[in-house]
Amino acid sequence: MTSSYFLFCGEVSFERLQWINGCFPEKDSPGKSGHSKVTGAVNSCNLYLTGDALMSLVDARLEKNWDSLFSDSMVRVIADGDELRLHGLRDEVCTRYPEVNVTGDRSSADEITFWQSLVNHIQEDWTGTDKMAFLLCYSPYMSRTPVYMLRFLKSAVEAGLTPELYSYLDGVHVAHTYQRPSEFENIGEGIVALSTVAGGSGEEPWFGACSRCATARGYYMKNPDTGGCEPVSCIDAITIRPLREILDRFIGNHPILAHSCGGTSVSGTPDQPGTDTANPILTVMITNTPYVSEWTFGGLSMAVAAAMGGIETRVIFIEQGVYSLCGNHEVTPEDRVFNVQEMVEATSDITGLQYYVYTPSLKERGLTVGECQLSVEMVDGPGLGALLGIQDNANNSRPVRTIFF
Repeated sequence: MTSSYFLFCGEVSFERLQWINGCFPEKDSPGKSGHSKVTGAVNSCNLYLTGDALMSLVDARLEKNWDSLFSDSMVRVIADGDELRLHGLRDEVCTRYPEVNVTGDRSSADEITFWQSLVNHIQEDWTGTDKMAFLLCYSPYMSRTPVYMLRFLKSAVEAGLTPELYSYLDGVHVAHTYQRPSEFENIGEGIVALSTVAGGSGEEPWFGACSRCATARGYYMKNPDTGGCEPVSCIDAITIRPLREILDRFIGNHPILAHSCGGTSVSGTPDQPGTDTANPILTVMITNTPYVSEWTFGGLSMAVAAAMGGIETRVIFIEQGVYSLCGNHEVTPEDRVFNVQEMVEATSDITGLQYYVYTPSLKERGLTVGECQLSVEMVDGPGLGALLGIQDNANNSRPVRTIFF
């Protein structure tokens, strides 16, 4: 049996709803085609929405997509009621989509929050887990994602679980000591408080920041007297570590969430002696163009490092991410960026690392994969569902973690 979830804190596009509807199983209804029918191997698929993802529920351009998702698939949508109230959209969503489970009714003392609901669901499905983690890639104050990270990890501690924080890319900014926001929740103080509460409850929180990302942003500098690198202006609760040490935390059967992420847990599959059947597969979804931001390089760097560390890893170029594979990228030394196409080709022979491209994203943009990208395998809707561990096939014997970049 499998149980899947997705969490989206950012915008949910028309295209994303399309591929979600295409890869999730369809309810057994005669006369329908184009999806895989539900089998006994699928238990549930929960889609959690907060932040900007909630706007998709009131966007008239997406109404047909939502109607199709509710009528055809096994997806159950859970919306953050507190965030809907903040944006003045709670009543409209409840009226328009009675199928949506809106959390956080403050009029009821027994009502749990959105993040408590998410933690409870994951804790129930990831049997035996004693910790939950969040991969943070956004900086505080410019983004609300660090607030969501704190709410999630606080809910995990309340559920008796050990919190872990992996700061990556711009997420390392939460480690800065001198945070003094005048209007917003102080994220640095929130992390320190979370560490204190967890430690007082007997847990051992593990909060780390990627050393490469921290060095690039001025939080990790070489000491000319000792010759070693030291943290600069960082709170004590977060330790700057090599990426490989953060990825060592990915080994083990526990959920890792992010600003946009997913997971598929597996029950009823006994571990085989001498195998790593309990160790989740890492799926990295590249959804951004290659060079305007650090997202693509950051996602590929994490995927390559994970595979080299013994974690079975899949990279899927989808949505805007397909531009990484199109044309012939000409990167000069003056550009000061990695050639993404050369990076893919140079790492395609790493054991446990496989590259895929979602063909509908290519077709929608009228693009084709460059001739040099022979190592990238094409995948369609049902194939994507199989890679994510949703469809009923051999992939369901392993849990899957999915992170969007």
